[in-house]
Amino acid sequence: MESPSPALLRQAKKLRFFQGVMSGLDRYLSFPLPPRPALDLTIPTTISNHPGSISLYIYTAPGKDPIPITSTSKPRPVLINFHGGGFSIGHAIDDARWAHAVLKAHEDSFVVSVNYRLAPEHPFPIPMEDCVDAIIWLWEHARSYNLDRNRFVLCGNSAGGNLALTVPLRLYEELEKRDRRDTKADIILRCSIAFYPSVDWTRTRDERDATNPVAAERGMIPPSIFEFFDKSYLVPENLPKTEDGKVDMGHPYLSPGLTPTNLLLAAFPGSVAIYTCGWDQLLVEGDALRERICKFVDEGRMKHCGGFMVEDAIHGFDKRPTFCVGSPEREKMFADAIEQLGIMWRCEHEDSEDD
Repeated sequence: MESPSPALLRQAKKLRFFQGVMSGLDRYLSFPLPPRPALDLTIPTTISNHPGSISLYIYTAPGKDPIPITSTSKPRPVLINFHGGGFSIGHAIDDARWAHAVLKAHEDSFVVSVNYRLAPEHPFPIPMEDCVDAIIWLWEHARSYNLDRNRFVLCGNSAGGNLALTVPLRLYEELEKRDRRDTKADIILRCSIAFYPSVDWTRTRDERDATNPVAAERGMIPPSIFEFFDKSYLVPENLPKTEDGKVDMGHPYLSPGLTPTNLLLAAFPGSVAIYTCGWDQLLVEGDALRERICKFVDEGRMKHCGGFMVEDAIHGFDKRPTFCVGSPEREKMFADAIEQLGIMWRCEHEDSEDD
């Protein structure tokens, strides 16, 4: 793998600094203040051809020890979160406010935010493979942290929303490989919650804007930043190829919205919720995937479909610092997602007790 250009690395450093400032304003100067992680861990990578390490940031409700002293309490439901940032900027702690909202409603839950490695230093497929590694590690260490293996749920926003939908596909492939080596672990994901994800990379940025012209007028991400994201993550030599050797932007690991039906039904969790933004270039493709999944639910081939379009909202609206003003749109979206989460955790817990 070739090293990224010095210019791209300088741009990454600059944008990460700016994004870190914005995240800090949200976490330290926007009220109510979200919590800090209760624990952070570093785990080794195992899947990627480029070895390294991944940090996991764990959130638990006040008074709830991330490492239980005894195992007498009921196993805890798990939410595994992937942050956004175009696969190139951002940090696992950016989603502390979302973790706080989840823990406030489900105080016995165990929220893990994955600090996957970033492009351009680590382009596709490394971030996706790091997230698969995180799931496998948590599954293998579930007993140590008193985690309920029947209630593993994924979530993410923007690039992280893409990961919440592509990671199940890559995990499925990895488990199939292990099955052939007689080392398969039957990891079951119950739900994926994706906030304004990218799901169709066969469309250029201009074509995406054309599907929802208001996005270019109202959005706050300039074309130069989108160009940086794409150059950083989508390095041609690393991307999937068609049989004739051309780059396959429609591959499920890039475009989960185009996943063939048989693979989608085999690899996706039985329940999926997708939230889109009314003033976003990703609106149409996200809505199309949600409608497709809802159709599978109607046909009895999947269990549950949720989510909705947040009207008059730009991409990443919930990550902007609000100081003392708050964000009713964000709270509405979070509340619905938490309700979806509760339904799935409760249903799977009841099912596991009946087994």
